[in-house]
Amino acid sequence: MTTFELRRLLDYDDESILAELRRVADLIKEPTVTTQAFDRLSKVHSTTVRRRFGGWHRALEKAGLDHRYSGAIVTERMRKGCPVRHTDEEIINQLRTVANKLGSVTFTARKFDELANIHSYTAVRHFGSWAAALTKAGLTPGRGSKRYTEDDYFENILTVWTHYGKQPKYIEMDLPPSLISSGAYEAKFGKWTNALRAFLARMESDTRDNLPSKQNVSSGYNTPNPSVVSLGNLPHERRPIKLGIRYEVLKRDRFRCVLCGASPATDPECQLHVDHIIPISRDGGTVTDNLRTLCSKGNIGKGSKTESSSRQPHQSDGD
Repeated sequence: MTTFELRRLLDYDDESILAELRRVADLIKEPTVTTQAFDRLSKVHSTTVRRRFGGWHRALEKAGLDHRYSGAIVTERMRKGCPVRHTDEEIINQLRTVANKLGSVTFTARKFDELANIHSYTAVRHFGSWAAALTKAGLTPGRGSKRYTEDDYFENILTVWTHYGKQPKYIEMDLPPSLISSGAYEAKFGKWTNALRAFLARMESDTRDNLPSKQNVSSGYNTPNPSVVSLGNLPHERRPIKLGIRYEVLKRDRFRCVLCGASPATDPECQLHVDHIIPISRDGGTVTDNLRTLCSKGNIGKGSKTESSSRQPHQSDGD
């Protein structure tokens, strides 16, 4: 079964960072662990590590890797990079100051970052979510207070992931094509990385039972927002594909149309669909081996063609 893994840490507490430092150190064959070697393999940048522990040497000491220190000098400038601990009052004052500058009792985390002396993530970590931070300061949460279902959140992540062809960043959730703001994810999941964790857990769950059996063909799925699926001579009949299966197919095909190579990352007008190679009307199964990524033009042109006349490039006739 496919294992879904993020390219960045989900948690940035001290122990998670130290654990990542030990993991990467095991991968480095040289006797010393340098920041350059670490950055090539790690899910967290060495700058973050240095700032958290007051220098690279101190970080290695904390991780029990003092013997693998290269002897590089830790400058005073690097030591000053240690994070500042802000009090509730300081964060609340920053929130109210930004509200006064904007003349509004509600604003996004991104707008706060443009005007404040601290980062919005500090407020989120301190109070649990962006909405909670605004409420604590006597302000009003904006779009993040709108009620979305869990499926809405996950569908939106998949939309943004498909658009960029890679794991979306926090800031990208406030840009089109995202319909749900980063603040809304913080209000729902506590922080953005928790939302990504929940999304991947859903992907795992959806693909766990994705077996190429006849039962999967006819059982259908209860996903509230199904993708568009070609059904050959039965265009009026639509069957939803589980969110996790769609994600697996899109990721396998590198978020590109397998016929023309079109991608939303390079063509904003491109819309990708997960399509059945052999239509359901011809007993095609809703399993990854019978699914592929097509752009809207390729999907319309396919019509009722079967696997023999409209095949994925990566498949062979022996499959």
